[in-house]
Amino acid sequence: MSSDNLTRREILKKLVGISVATSSLDFLKGTPTLAQSRSTMLTSGYIPILDSAPILIAYEKGFFKANGIKAEKPTLIRTWPAIMEAFSSKQILLTHILLPQVLFLRYAQKLPIRTIAFNHTNVITLLRGEKLAKTSDFAGKAVGIPTWWSPHNGIFQDVLRKEGLKPVAGKSVGELAPNEVALKVVAPPDMVEALKSGAIAGYAISEPFGAAGEILANGTVVKMSGDIWRHHPCCQSVLLQETIDKDRAWAQAVTNAIYQAALWAHGNREELAHMLAKDGGGYFPMPTRIIERALLKDDLHTYGPSGTGAIMHEDWHVKRVEFYPFPFASAFDVMLDLMKRTVVDKSAALPPVLHKLTGQQVANEVAEYELAKTAYHAVNGSLAFGLDPKKPFERKEFYDVVVKKV
Repeated sequence: MSSDNLTRREILKKLVGISVATSSLDFLKGTPTLAQSRSTMLTSGYIPILDSAPILIAYEKGFFKANGIKAEKPTLIRTWPAIMEAFSSKQILLTHILLPQVLFLRYAQKLPIRTIAFNHTNVITLLRGEKLAKTSDFAGKAVGIPTWWSPHNGIFQDVLRKEGLKPVAGKSVGELAPNEVALKVVAPPDMVEALKSGAIAGYAISEPFGAAGEILANGTVVKMSGDIWRHHPCCQSVLLQETIDKDRAWAQAVTNAIYQAALWAHGNREELAHMLAKDGGGYFPMPTRIIERALLKDDLHTYGPSGTGAIMHEDWHVKRVEFYPFPFASAFDVMLDLMKRTVVDKSAALPPVLHKLTGQQVANEVAEYELAKTAYHAVNGSLAFGLDPKKPFERKEFYDVVVKKV
């Protein structure tokens, strides 16, 4: 173990009293909670991807309870349309939703949705099947994406363009020009089987389905999204404005728990893998070995320039999955630009208003910064997550597509 890792863990222990070995909640004992007298039952839902980790941790490790929140066990939901319907109809009060979907719901469907945290960063894996030798071999084939409005779709398209390929929607494989790649929406739990059967030639997906594709379908990781957009957000923890307005103290307590869970995830990857796995806590349909690979395997020997080329920016110190919960406004700016060039089905056309707004305007309308800043300060966010304490709510974005030449 490197001295850097030891230092990070020591910082985590000193900041919040989290023992990496025991996963103690001692740092919360004796701390007055914001919602001890609140009676609202927290219902939540999740898709079994690492995007959901902070919500699952907050329940399983007792962060909701420690903050005075009465919570039901999160409900597993298989598809993005189903989870968005459950959330918009208030069958669940809290969930994780992809950032582009959040913007689509807010501006196309006028849903008063508010982001309280980024659930994680990076986490998207671009994977090709065993019959393809290189990324440019996607030409004339279909690739899987989880939904039209996802960072997966937008980032994957930029990789294809870098290879001289054209992503298209609404075409079957038989209709493609030689340089075109068909985009096909596939539910995350169905990705691996679709790759194994040859229904798709590759996919862009959140972990641990990237690791599952490597182990179960002989897939190859050709790009980690954090090597394209450094520390980019994917899913957000979201509440409805109505839910926040009903009891703001309750909403703050929920937010606090999510940030505490993100910090716990930051330093307890091995335990997190077992907690999520079907042979552990049972939240995901995959065994521990697959989730451990997703959380822990991002070495340059395997994935660097001399390996698959999934990581080309060696100086970025890319992690396959990271946990940085604060919803930085600068990330909304990059995401908005990405959405404007993302090819989607006609039924999911970008709301016209988003062509007129800046990322800062969108961030101000979507992110609930009062709740987020309070929760971030409570876990000593900048120091805990290794960010600039002089500018705790700002960061510089890096976006650069570099592909390995074969």
